[in-house]
Amino acid sequence: MDIKKQAPINGDEEYRLYRMRWVILLMYVVSCACGNMQWMQYGIIGDVLILYYGISFEAVNWSSLVFLLCYVICLFPVSYILDKYGLRVSMILSVVGIAIGAWLKVASIAPERYWVLLLGQIVVSVSVVALMGIPPKLAAVWFGSHEVSSACGIGLAGIQLGFAIGFVVPPLVIRSQYDVSVIESDLFTIALGVAITCTVLVIIIILGFSDKPPTPPTYAASCTKHHDITFVRPFKKLMTNKPFVLLMSGFGIDLGIFCALSALLNQIILRNYPNGFVDAGRIGLLMVIAGIFGSLISGTILDKFKCYRGALLSLQTVTFLTLIVFTVILSMDIMLVYATVGLLGFYVGALWSVCFEVAVEITYPEPEGMAVGLLNGCGQGLGIIFTYIYSTLFYNFNDIWANSAMSALILVALVAMGLIRMELRREAANFKKDTDNLGFNDVFCSKL
Repeated sequence: MDIKKQAPINGDEEYRLYRMRWVILLMYVVSCACGNMQWMQYGIIGDVLILYYGISFEAVNWSSLVFLLCYVICLFPVSYILDKYGLRVSMILSVVGIAIGAWLKVASIAPERYWVLLLGQIVVSVSVVALMGIPPKLAAVWFGSHEVSSACGIGLAGIQLGFAIGFVVPPLVIRSQYDVSVIESDLFTIALGVAITCTVLVIIIILGFSDKPPTPPTYAASCTKHHDITFVRPFKKLMTNKPFVLLMSGFGIDLGIFCALSALLNQIILRNYPNGFVDAGRIGLLMVIAGIFGSLISGTILDKFKCYRGALLSLQTVTFLTLIVFTVILSMDIMLVYATVGLLGFYVGALWSVCFEVAVEITYPEPEGMAVGLLNGCGQGLGIIFTYIYSTLFYNFNDIWANSAMSALILVALVAMGLIRMELRREAANFKKDTDNLGFNDVFCSKL
């Protein structure tokens, strides 16, 4: 089963990598895709829901905003469960909840049952909370020190893959934007397909997902596995860690803006291109697919070069510049919108991966689940606020005002990122262990 051994140092514990780690990662990616596609599946066909259910755009927005709200509410208990009971328990609870929520939405196909649809979205959103914080922990528990960033990037690709499916599938399945009977049939087809897929996934996760490998892959993993998990102490440590607070602020702004643009994409495109119903889904798909490549490429670069600060600042800068370009060209030509949103998605996806890895590095040995949970929680909370800000400016003024406000916020995030003092604690821990037999002392390693 093991394919690679990390040489033991001074007779200490032997570290191994197992082929099963890739299967575990694949199961996570598929689970994350199934959960997160439901986040976006209704917002992208908002005009169809308005006709079928007789609701407002604001009500449609809540089919996405409920994910952000539930994340903020459930962040701390779910992070505690992840760090206390491990990956397997968190995964099983998540996929079971996602399946229950999906079946509830099968029962929502009637014009007077939008409340049932929202109930299903709430159940799914609570269940997805744990999945969002898993990538860094899964990478740390199963993967070697030379591949944790790549594994984290692949895990984040699962989140983005779910967004992509949610953006592209509903517009393709909906055959008519005006015939209520056809819309009802298509909505039922979507809901039933998602529910069956999630149910099959529950069986696979219960039978095949393991909590951790028989032996740890790295020295850092062996140190953290014995920690007693509490809530107050690590929370205080994280919130008094200045580099982490700056990172959380900057990443929160980035994620909040991404969530706002994703939730309102259908409305943004249709206002500028009235016949762009399918284009809205395709643009969302392109944004997320580009983000997947961004996550994978940035993870590979970090594993090879460990250039955390350079990657963080360069990506934040080009994200700011791309959002300005998007503001200028939005109403010019739909193909320019495709290209600009694709670039924006690539940079944000790469930033997502880099920020998660930086968070784990600068907070080691604090629990990965809580650190990443706070990053996501800040982003989700700001996502609700930014969605309302964008929507207000968009409808009361125009898209230039809305996008300019988002660009200004991205600039604030860039300043916050620039003030971060990098201290790669996890890298230093692994380096120290690997070089103990060479005579390096604690003072030397603490300066890495």
